Amino acid sequence: MAVNVQQYLNKEYEVECDGQMVKLKPVKAWVLQPKGRKGVVIGLFKCPNGKTLRKAIGKIE
Repeated sequence: MAVNVQQYLNKEYEVECDGQMVKLKPVKAWVLQPKGRKGVVIGLFKCPNGKTLRKAIGKIE
């Protein structure tokens, strides 16, 4: 089952940066799915202060 990661890159997500909730679009997104398990879509976000963080932004059934 192929997942279109592009659809996750176009949305904004609430991410916590230094204790504040900020709406950001991911810089990069990829699928993380170990063998025999359900997967998740991970997004890489760049905070306004320069920090980079990862967050699960979707589930794969």
